Amino acid sequence: MNGIAEAYENAVNSYTRRSILSIVAPKINFSIIQSFIPNITYYRFVAARLHATRAGSGALIERPPRVVCRFEPAQVQHFIDFILSNYVCTDIPFGERTLTLSDGTKLHVPDTIRNYDSTRIIMQYYKYTTEYFPGFSVLQESSLFKILSECKASTRRAVSGLNYFAANGSEAFDRIIELINDLNIDANERSRLVNNIRKGKQYLKTDFKTNVARTSSVPDHCICFSLSDPTSNAFSMSCSDHKHDQVCSECFYLAQALQDSSQAIENSINDEEEVKRTMYKFTLAYDAIQAWKSHQLRSVNQDLGRECILDVLGEDTIYLNLDFAMKWLPVKYREDQTNFFGKRGITWHITVVSRRKEQELSNITQINYDHEDEIYAQGHKQALVDEDNDEESENDCEYETSKEIIQMNFFIFYFLLIFMILMLSAQVLYKLIYLIYS
Repeated sequence: MNGIAEAYENAVNSYTRRSILSIVAPKINFSIIQSFIPNITYYRFVAARLHATRAGSGALIERPPRVVCRFEPAQVQHFIDFILSNYVCTDIPFGERTLTLSDGTKLHVPDTIRNYDSTRIIMQYYKYTTEYFPGFSVLQESSLFKILSECKASTRRAVSGLNYFAANGSEAFDRIIELINDLNIDANERSRLVNNIRKGKQYLKTDFKTNVARTSSVPDHCICFSLSDPTSNAFSMSCSDHKHDQVCSECFYLAQALQDSSQAIENSINDEEEVKRTMYKFTLAYDAIQAWKSHQLRSVNQDLGRECILDVLGEDTIYLNLDFAMKWLPVKYREDQTNFFGKRGITWHITVVSRRKEQELSNITQINYDHEDEIYAQGHKQALVDEDNDEESENDCEYETSKEIIQMNFFIFYFLLIFMILMLSAQVLYKLIYLIYS
């Protein structure tokens, strides 16, 4: 019993203690075992006897750890597919982020920008699931917020550098609201028009792209119908397999809000010249809104085409996407206002190379490089061949720095020389005054 007691005390977990105790529990009563193992309870004694009856004396049974899963992997995958779609995220052809896994592995992924904040994404996800996946069990808001916080991405604050159509369209809605606020109409009517314009802006910004499809019974959502040129057969496609017999309520309300705003401007202003000026501003804003809507249709169509190409991409082929990224402004170390004024940016073009990995055909590796630099990409390694240019630029920087140091030394020398001359002049003047008055 001393050996059993020592093994019982040194056991790692309760399952091992129960197995050890089951060796002697069927043969010895509880009082004798308690004299050797003082901290044993009657429940553990009975459990050891039951273990000996079911599994055998001394049989060690390892129970697998119980993991509480509060959600299904399919639910998480469904939400991740939604936030990675083109409706929510915008891929940037330059820049990358580093993700660190729980085991310390670092993954380099291309940088993306989310077009909306987290609350708007979750609301749109619920509407999207209700419409296209009825009956699907979605996660709660707290879980979705945690997923969004873990999936790193930038939030779009300004759209001028990424999408000028969206920037101009958003400004057009604001200009129409300003025109409505300047009208001499009833306060309730003004509030109704402004609210309708804001609802239309929110719809065009968020839910419109999710409704767009290759073929749809709604004319505004049908890509084949909306992007077809009625004057050219080469740039048009017939919608013979479906009819356009449905109307989107949100698109109808947006068109009605713009029409009501136009009528309010024409009816509330008496001066004919002022009506022309105001209607001209309204027409410019209206055209910008329609251009934004058309741009969203084209972007969805291009994304669908890109996905089709990537699906059939082989291991021996690559997909090149040439795009204009931004303008780069060269800046000197010390630049005055005359050099900065009227400066023109240097055009910066980016080429995104997409290929399939040999190990995992489902993953796409994107490599970004500038046209001005020759970069040979092989896997994740990039070799720059413009080292000579870098050395020349470093030499130029060192030359500019040394030149500035020499100029600073001359300035200090001249300052000290003038200071010494002034001190000598003051000393001579002081002696002359002293001689005169003495």
